[in-house]
Amino acid sequence: MNVPAGIGLQLAATFFFAIMSALVRMVADEVPSGEIVFARSFVGLVPVVFWLAWSGRMTGALVTRQPLGHVVRGLVGVSAMWLSFAALAFIPLAEAVAFSYATPLVAVVLAAVLLGERVPAYRWLVLCVGMGGIVLMLWPSFSHASVGSGPGPLIGAGLALAGAVGAGFAITQVRHLTRTETSEAIVFYFSLVASVAGLATLPLGWVMPDGRVALILAGMGLAGGVGQICVTSAIRHAPASVVAPFNYALLLWATVFGIVLFGEWPAPLVVAGALVVVAAGLALIWRERRPAPRLPQSRPEPAVTPAPDETPAQAPGARDDAA
Repeated sequence: MNVPAGIGLQLAATFFFAIMSALVRMVADEVPSGEIVFARSFVGLVPVVFWLAWSGRMTGALVTRQPLGHVVRGLVGVSAMWLSFAALAFIPLAEAVAFSYATPLVAVVLAAVLLGERVPAYRWLVLCVGMGGIVLMLWPSFSHASVGSGPGPLIGAGLALAGAVGAGFAITQVRHLTRTETSEAIVFYFSLVASVAGLATLPLGWVMPDGRVALILAGMGLAGGVGQICVTSAIRHAPASVVAPFNYALLLWATVFGIVLFGEWPAPLVVAGALVVVAAGLALIWRERRPAPRLPQSRPEPAVTPAPDETPAQAPGARDDAA
């Protein structure tokens, strides 16, 4: 374990993902979303493959016990990616990133519904607080539509929120895959499935990029691939529950890039709602990291051999590397 290295890699990941989103924002009005998804996934696969080969883990990345599970995870993830990229054509960069922070809250509900996990009362409380923040973030979009500014902001907010829900489904699928699959295999097969899914949109009408757009698309893919490597490496150096809070630095980078590159200042209510959602997410992470209380025992209890169908409970975040 090297916690400082893990934190540094997580911060680097947020920086590269912010660059990727900013580059998407630059061409979102010029290039179809399917073409952007293909460029992000296919070009992003290049640094991932080099990293796996250099670290001697390429063979492990190819081995899988759940090929269909990777296809399902890939299709769900690419749908979420497409929605989030499409949103960037309608709303500022920082606002689109802010909506993505609803994903952990959605994952709480889906873990209960799809995985049958018991959800403690504090998680439902955090979920309610986070949903209040989402309502605050949505309010300016409804206001713009009501005063005649057009449906663009509302469409963008809806796409971003739908992308966050889709990402929640993807996280749930990743948690299922981690029971048998390595993080390298999850990263590799997601990029592969997303590339094929993006390529399948070619008949819907792609554009021939000029030199500027081609460079932006290539840079976007490389930034996304390097960011994915940083995320996976961060979890190898430190527990997921330790590095997870630093993922919120992405909102800071996105705000800075939005102001500097596009002159986009997020609406005050969006900022307030984002802070509520971030606070809810941090509270959830903090509460999950607390060890369960131990009940005092007056005398040692006799050892009990577990039944064949009993398995030890997994600590939150112990293997939840949603790579």
